[in-house]
Amino acid sequence: MSRKDVWALLSTEFSPGDAMLDPISSVSGRRRRYLPLGPVLAIAASLAGVWLVVGQAAQSSQRSDAANTGSVTKAQFDEWMTKLSNWGRWGKDDERGALNLITPEVRRRAAALVKTGTTVSLSRQIPAETPATTGQPRPINQNGSGANIFLIAGDYLFERQEIEYHGGRLSHFDALCHVSYNGKLYNGLNFKEVVTEGRGCSKLSVNSAREGIVTRGVLLDLPGTRVRRQDVEAWEKKTGIKIGPGDALLLRSHRPGAQPAFGAAGYDPSLIPFLKERDVALLGNDAAQEGGTIDGVAIPIHTFTIVALGLNLLDNLALDEVAATADELKRREFMLVVAPLRMENGAGSPVNVIATF
Repeated sequence: MSRKDVWALLSTEFSPGDAMLDPISSVSGRRRRYLPLGPVLAIAASLAGVWLVVGQAAQSSQRSDAANTGSVTKAQFDEWMTKLSNWGRWGKDDERGALNLITPEVRRRAAALVKTGTTVSLSRQIPAETPATTGQPRPINQNGSGANIFLIAGDYLFERQEIEYHGGRLSHFDALCHVSYNGKLYNGLNFKEVVTEGRGCSKLSVNSAREGIVTRGVLLDLPGTRVRRQDVEAWEKKTGIKIGPGDALLLRSHRPGAQPAFGAAGYDPSLIPFLKERDVALLGNDAAQEGGTIDGVAIPIHTFTIVALGLNLLDNLALDEVAATADELKRREFMLVVAPLRMENGAGSPVNVIATF
């Protein structure tokens, strides 16, 4: 499959009811025929050595990816994958990655930021959709979806919640087993030895964050921008806030109602060395993180942060309200709390992220 076909696939619009990725009809134009999940993952691995974040890209408008290609080459990216890696930094058996940067002192300083007690959710509402009628196990909706099934038993109401959180619709936390590159996961673990369709992630799962995350959240409010180092440094000079070790860096890259093309707004790949230098512990965005493309690397920010740095991601956050609160209080930093579900072998979790000012 050519690079042109890859981006045709990534820019395809999928409806919430589409149960599975449909690369045959979306790329070739032939009659729709769904692929089982295993071959889909194999295709994804062949494209970029990762699990494609198709849902995020699927929401983009139709625009040539050439317009979003930056200055970083694949050769430079591959050099950074080795030179800037955190592999072995916290020991050969480490599974927490950059969360190790959130020390008790970092948490205490974050707690000291609470002044007014104002709280804001940074997560999108999970929609109550009609569950698919296909048999069990149902195919995964790679766009993301949520559904409720209720049962009234006497005086009680019971509920089953079905959430497919990866993709471009729901706010979620990416575990370190979610993405691989050239067959490797964070800390040099082999993707095929750690990840199976039957059992999920034997290592690097969401349970690496089972104690929760409490740290300083820093809001970059730069809509419509492919954020580079100079943008962040100019923002730091203007606000007097310097991003440092253990911080959660959160980027608002979209205004209400705006939906730039995939790669047109977010973290530019040239920002990668900055993320390493400043020891950012958690990275968040109101979309897919990706603020630029690299020829040969489908999702460079996801790939570098998760695989090389061991840096968990918060995708598809809802940052309009927290931006409005920050403007009102004239503050761009706050205590951030993230509590992923303790799902055994999970590749991530839906989350309700809370900022407290």
